[in-house]
Amino acid sequence: MRRDLGRNGTRPHRRVPRVGGVTLLVAAGVSLASRGEAQWTLGLPDLTVGEESGVAFDDIVAVLVHADRMFVADGGTLEIHAFDIATGHRVATAGREGVGPGEFRWLQWIGDCGRDSIFASDAVQNRVSVYSLDLDHLRTFSIDVPPSGGLMALQCAGASAFVGINNHADPLLDRDGGGLPPVGEAYRSTFDLVLFAQDGSYRQAIGPFPGWERYRSPGADPNRYSDVPLLWGLTPVLASSDWGFVVGTNDSWSLVSYDPDGNPLDTLKVAESRVAVTRSHRAAYVQRRVQRSEGAGRPIASTRRYWAEYPYPSSFPAYSKVVALASGFVWVEQFAAHYLEQQAPHWKVFAPDGTFTATVDLPERFQLLWANETHVAGIMLNALDVQTVELRPIQATSSQEPPSSPSLPPMPSSPKG
Repeated sequence: MRRDLGRNGTRPHRRVPRVGGVTLLVAAGVSLASRGEAQWTLGLPDLTVGEESGVAFDDIVAVLVHADRMFVADGGTLEIHAFDIATGHRVATAGREGVGPGEFRWLQWIGDCGRDSIFASDAVQNRVSVYSLDLDHLRTFSIDVPPSGGLMALQCAGASAFVGINNHADPLLDRDGGGLPPVGEAYRSTFDLVLFAQDGSYRQAIGPFPGWERYRSPGADPNRYSDVPLLWGLTPVLASSDWGFVVGTNDSWSLVSYDPDGNPLDTLKVAESRVAVTRSHRAAYVQRRVQRSEGAGRPIASTRRYWAEYPYPSSFPAYSKVVALASGFVWVEQFAAHYLEQQAPHWKVFAPDGTFTATVDLPERFQLLWANETHVAGIMLNALDVQTVELRPIQATSSQEPPSSPSLPPMPSSPKG
């Protein structure tokens, strides 16, 4: 029996989202959900922030819209920036590299955890820093990580819990008699989902699950190798929100949602197979690597030989990213090797009751990081790969009845700093 995605197993309260300090009319996500699969697209940006807002982003890892502000986490500079949505002006910045309170070694994720604070996780130091909406540092606390494995992807799971992926070492490395997986052969690790209390203390682990596919790459020295992620290999994904979290292993078009206590809520699934890796895919990638070797002045023959012997997977992963909304909707990005085929990002949307509701094609070079029922926010790359952050409205296609127009204040697309 299907269960709804709500706190403690109850149906989520339908909160009316706010952007720019004004209430939005609930639009495409809810108004079309009962009509079966819908086709959505995005409108022109309501807000763009970046260099013209006084910030040159290096490596954006997370975006959050809360009340009348947009928060952007930059993993390159290890800073969190707050922007006023109505004006686009930067109003505060926090964080820097270091080990002191409010400092980061690896700024990985930010969220509001269902409260009026900004939580930021550091998976290297295994801790969480908490800020006010003005980005004043409030406190930093440690996460009680299990002694084995390595904690990754630490996020909130509701207002009183945290969830992380605890990656295990490859079991073949610990097998009796020692030994390593053969060089040149792909293998797969495992992971647990680990739940922590609000103060960071350990609660429980769920798993194990199939984890990352990796590859022991041979080197010039036969006694040495490099352990690297497998190209187009399977990887787990995790997303969380007020009601709990959702996780998938990429083995199929299926994910499982949980409440904050780790109880399974639902299975999100569509009848779709993973896309096969073809000879043309492999040839296109080899040609890309050859061109890079030529540009760097490296030998071409060794590049061709390496990638001719590479253990390509038979199929691409099913998806690459998941975004969980506070309202219970879940967005899942279909995996695409964008450097092989010019494809716009393609997302599938699941309703709070777990049904497949809509598909969304995003603009090329747009990377979605946050969504609510009326808007999405994410990274837009220009021709020089310079990053800006855009806030865009969700729209139905012309074949659908258009959603209500959100009541947004005037917001310049290129605000002055």
